[in-house]
Amino acid sequence: MSSSFAPNLLRDRVALVTGAGQGLGKAIAAALAAAGAKTIVNDVAIGPAEACVAGLRSVGGDAEASIFDVSDSEAVHAAVAGIIERHGRLDIVVNNAGIGDFVEFDLITPEKWRRMLDVHLTGAFNCSHAVFPHMKERRSGSILNISSVAGKRGDFIGNAHYTAAKAGIVGLTKSLAMHAAPHGVRVNALAPGLVATELTEGMSEAMRATTLARIPAGRLGSPEEIASVALFLVSDAASYIVGETVSVNGGSYMD
Repeated sequence: MSSSFAPNLLRDRVALVTGAGQGLGKAIAAALAAAGAKTIVNDVAIGPAEACVAGLRSVGGDAEASIFDVSDSEAVHAAVAGIIERHGRLDIVVNNAGIGDFVEFDLITPEKWRRMLDVHLTGAFNCSHAVFPHMKERRSGSILNISSVAGKRGDFIGNAHYTAAKAGIVGLTKSLAMHAAPHGVRVNALAPGLVATELTEGMSEAMRATTLARIPAGRLGSPEEIASVALFLVSDAASYIVGETVSVNGGSYMD
């Protein structure tokens, strides 16, 4: 576990990272823990969450697992209330939980559509909705939503359900940011390009080659490269950044 930022950047903060059992979420949890945050590792499955927690603790991190499905509003509100009760505060929420489904538009079923939006977009809403009253009362807090380059540009390989969910996150971020900022709460989003995680392992070689050809940097991003930007955005170092969706994509979309 390492961080290019000051080791005490998030000292005394409590942070929840959803979907942190693997991939990008796991890297973000590691970055926040390395910066001194008490890090709550969420996943829908207990095994990956506890493995992540064990890894963080093995290198000196302060972490615990919290198992719930972000698409379940009641479960989210109960989990967030429990975190606040145990620790007295919840300073940071990173809405990262997501699922992958590399499929062309014609193959998107209504069930696939609903599940994609339920996890990505409704999940971000549920977690933000659960924590905001607490942050509002304390007049402090940071919410970071993980969108995607697809949410800004569209996705040339299909995935309309994923793209719609990630574009919705951009809109949710802007709307909530305008509402939250007067109460001392910052809301931003991060839009990664394609990152080498478990979610991208299902890509065909042809799809991977087509994708790489559109990235000026010539490679996929690493989870740690995205996590370092996430750490910055939730920290006081980004205190005047509000309602932005920050692109980290190797040049595949420049805005």
